[in-house]
Amino acid sequence: MNGADLIRRDLDVFWHPCSQMRDKQAHPPLPVIRADGCRLTLADGRQILDGISSWWCKALGHRHPRLIAALHDQASRFEHVIMANVCTEPTVRLCERLLACANGFGSDLWGPAAPPRRTPGWFAKVFLAGDGSTAVEIAIKMALQFQAQTGQGQRTRFAALADGYHGEGVGSLSVGDLGIYKEPYRPLLFPCHFLSGLPRRSGPLDPRWHDASVEWPAIEAQLNPLADTLAAIVYEPVLQAAGGMRLNSPDLLRRLRGWADAHGVLLIADEIAAGMGRCGALLAGHLAAHGGGIPQPDFAVLSKGLTGGVLPLAAVLTCDRIAAAFDADWHENRAFLHSNTYTGHALACAVANAALDVFADEQVLAAVASNGPLLRAGLERLATMRPYLHRMRGLGMMAAVDLGRHDGTPLPATDRTGWRVCHEAVARGALLRPLGDTLYLLPPLNTTAEDIEILVTVLGQSLDAVFG
Repeated sequence: MNGADLIRRDLDVFWHPCSQMRDKQAHPPLPVIRADGCRLTLADGRQILDGISSWWCKALGHRHPRLIAALHDQASRFEHVIMANVCTEPTVRLCERLLACANGFGSDLWGPAAPPRRTPGWFAKVFLAGDGSTAVEIAIKMALQFQAQTGQGQRTRFAALADGYHGEGVGSLSVGDLGIYKEPYRPLLFPCHFLSGLPRRSGPLDPRWHDASVEWPAIEAQLNPLADTLAAIVYEPVLQAAGGMRLNSPDLLRRLRGWADAHGVLLIADEIAAGMGRCGALLAGHLAAHGGGIPQPDFAVLSKGLTGGVLPLAAVLTCDRIAAAFDADWHENRAFLHSNTYTGHALACAVANAALDVFADEQVLAAVASNGPLLRAGLERLATMRPYLHRMRGLGMMAAVDLGRHDGTPLPATDRTGWRVCHEAVARGALLRPLGDTLYLLPPLNTTAEDIEILVTVLGQSLDAVFG
């Protein structure tokens, strides 16, 4: 394949997502012709390490053989049918297993040998969608309708965490707090109260990792005036990804659960980036189980790593209490009428089932526990001789660092320093993508220690090329 010709044709017709298209003239898109494991092969034969799991979804790397086999097997039977009045084995099987995962059960209840039934637990129902942004909108709509159908029609407001990101739909943008994404669309958006003063932590080694007691009174003071009108609080549990790979104490989740229970408010946990093993547990919310049970939300939203990035799929998990408010005769108009053409897509569900098989059989979480800390250790090693690196943090298979002046103050945004570093990295064999001047490493969960060392080395060389 002629890579230069493909790039030319691409720039003629394709609008790249979340990109300033003019940048593509100086830094053309990479012509990928193959991908295996954590490597992308370009048209000229070069191989590039995927250091960001292709927008965080390639949890098990590219072309995992068991996922591809499941895709082919299901395609030989059927690929999709309407799920409004049809049921299929891949969809039902996936829902049973996702509920067991989210309820914190062992792999005997969600792995390949899991029994074909729902095991009783907090989460009880699954609504499937095609992408995470849509799934967040579904949870928002469910929460609002639940409040109205249980006699709480005054509960129409939402709160969310400062610096959060939840997708690109009108509802998901409304509960996000990253102005660069939402500013052009403010006339479309509904108001949301953003909770500030969050319990930022550097990771599990932080002595206050499981303690948000210092920050909680100020957060509670922001919530109390909203207690009578809030429908739900939306949050990314522990890891706020697009907002700068920020980490919050898991103790915040326990405190939010307690406050919400006391005031009749629902919790929506956006596990899209943080879930499916990225933070070292199947769901990031499970990290809050320190010293007791899991403080479960009313809704948990999953996507990205759900199919190992092979096909689009998202899931909204909720509990019996929520589902009961929608259970009525048709004439009562209490049904949840959100419709997705591709809900329960059989190919995606079959691949997601295979991904759960891999998580269980290949001990993926154990690999994260073993190799994930190498990411942060590598960044700390780089920082010893580079005083412009600040605020190292890491959790699971993610580590991040902020660029800044020697005193820690921000660099001029117009310099686009993080963007320049990541383009140097591509030239040296690693696909990275900055969040402003936050640099992060977020490779597939099964990335080896050797490839992690390559990523760290490339990042170091790229920093030196930019900073000298």
